[in-house]
Amino acid sequence: MHSNFAFARVQAIPRNGLAVLFAVLLGSSLLWAHPEKGTPAPPLDSLTLLQAPAGAKADWAGLKGKVVVLEFWATWCSPCVASLPHLNQLVESLDPARFQFISIDDEDLKAVQTFLTKKKMAGWVGVDSTGGIMAWYGIKSRPTSIIIDGNGRIVAATEIESVSAADLQAVAEGKSVTFMPVSETISSDRSTAMDAATLPLFAVSFSKAAPDAKASRINHPPTGSDSLAVDADGLLTDYFEAFHERYFLNGKLPDERYDLRMNFVDVPNSTITSVIQQAILSGLRLQVESKTFNKPAYILRATGASKNLLSPSASTRKVKRGYWHGIYILMNGTMDDLAWILATGLENPVINQTGIDGAFDARFKVDGEGVDSLNAVLRKSLGLELVPGTQEMSITVQEVSSKVESKPTPEAQESAH
Repeated sequence: MHSNFAFARVQAIPRNGLAVLFAVLLGSSLLWAHPEKGTPAPPLDSLTLLQAPAGAKADWAGLKGKVVVLEFWATWCSPCVASLPHLNQLVESLDPARFQFISIDDEDLKAVQTFLTKKKMAGWVGVDSTGGIMAWYGIKSRPTSIIIDGNGRIVAATEIESVSAADLQAVAEGKSVTFMPVSETISSDRSTAMDAATLPLFAVSFSKAAPDAKASRINHPPTGSDSLAVDADGLLTDYFEAFHERYFLNGKLPDERYDLRMNFVDVPNSTITSVIQQAILSGLRLQVESKTFNKPAYILRATGASKNLLSPSASTRKVKRGYWHGIYILMNGTMDDLAWILATGLENPVINQTGIDGAFDARFKVDGEGVDSLNAVLRKSLGLELVPGTQEMSITVQEVSSKVESKPTPEAQESAH
């Protein structure tokens, strides 16, 4: 996770035996590896294009001169669906003569077509029916964005949420842009893994990562896995489920990146979770405190614009809801779920009185603090608003803040000498 909010990334699974064929032709070390920066982008000719002009082809000769963003996604991938508002905004803010977005899925054509009738996805959509393009581009998890310059060469493998219109404009102008790298998941093989008998049965190590280390996750069964070069934000969202639970960040997280190495054999999951969380909090010098606030509730209500602005969910997955330093996310959730999220961000109770039924998707960011800043975004993006209520209620959040180190008393200092 490399942005101000994070979802667990979804692992991609080959749909047929073609990936095995690529492993034989290319060598297993190249399979599921992103193309190197500066190398020619692999071909796209086998894509079935949707939402493209008649006669359009996804070939590099025809796309020459354009910055191309390939967004690898799936209809079942909830983080992919959640990132659609940002993707659509990028597409609509950039000149189509200079930029081309192609969202690539390897599902059945009808499944993709059905999804597009329910959900807006700007730009071209390509269906990779064989899974071959996924393999050529080393797509192991989704969403993953591959950025290609006007000469058809790889610029970066990243995540669309961390990409801005200014970044892409800079690529089009030939400038060097540093994109947040997408994390990798690696499974150790027998030739490189330590013998299981020599591995610790119970061990957790937390340390600072090397400055130039690439974010990755290394699985080493049967004992555990390592998360390497992960920022503090990613550690909290991965191991505390900060985005999906009622965690609230009070203050700034450390800017550095960290290595978390773990080995557990026959240890209960509850113990593993507790040990990892304590290691992270101690290493980052953070603390989590449960805080309850008793305040008059706000009322969430609809306006005349609600019907046109609310986006019915196209997801068949369970509801996802969450808040994490300024970002609000709702996936396949009701207005009650939205009220829960708003209450978390405000640290104030919110009661749903919209009268709106059904499940919806929403993602928005609020830069300011307080109900006025939140209301400005709610009215513009969802056609909803918060108004003061009279009923007093309570809300409990898990507040994440910097640990205040206690200073020893003069008596303690004297006894130490």
